[in-house]
Amino acid sequence: MYKFRTVFSLLLFSVFFLFPQLTKASAYWMEIHGSGKVKDPVKIQVCYGFIDDLSERHRTTGPEFQEVKNFNFFVINTKGEKLKVELQPKEDHWEGSFIPNQEGTYRILGINDQQPVLVRSKNQQENVRPIDFMCGIYQIGTHSENRSPVQFMDIILQEKNGIYTIFPYRNMKPVEKGTMLRIFNPENWEKNIPVDDDHKAVFKPTMPGLYVIRQDWNEMTQGTFQGNFYGKIRYRNNFCLWIN
Repeated sequence: MYKFRTVFSLLLFSVFFLFPQLTKASAYWMEIHGSGKVKDPVKIQVCYGFIDDLSERHRTTGPEFQEVKNFNFFVINTKGEKLKVELQPKEDHWEGSFIPNQEGTYRILGINDQQPVLVRSKNQQENVRPIDFMCGIYQIGTHSENRSPVQFMDIILQEKNGIYTIFPYRNMKPVEKGTMLRIFNPENWEKNIPVDDDHKAVFKPTMPGLYVIRQDWNEMTQGTFQGNFYGKIRYRNNFCLWIN
């Protein structure tokens, strides 16, 4: 009995301490870097990684990182034109760029619907097909008014006096009241905010850095993708907002 307890304790130690990544939820996110000036290139960096027990965000470069190649990214410029962005692999991220030609709001959006099915157990009904979306904005000067969704899961963000109003969409329509949004602040503390009667949610940033606004939705639809059966589809949209 003593030997069994000792072996069991060592196994627990290995799982939770020697291999911490196995116990962490991982996800994709996007970082947008630029000078804020017209005609200066804007870099779009797409990363994959996890948040550890100390709330620090880590980039990883495993198989999921390689799946970034299947993201389709594009920019909607101030005229409403849709411009494709090609991503190239770097050391710990994938990178693309665009050049803003006038002042206004530029929307950056991406979708990856080619990820492999997550095989969870011998029960195929528990297998999940993940589909990921990403959103972001790049601002030069005055804001451009844009309240129209352009992809299956989308988020429109409006700012006034330092307060942000979130308008989440699913299937090009406002989401239902009570839909939960998860917001990660730059220290990666998480806050859950429900969508109200007017199909919106409000939050106020408290520090500079990266904020991730996440909407998840599970569709109980069965199917087969790349030869693997799945029992549901997990849709996820990460809106990545950088506050200076």
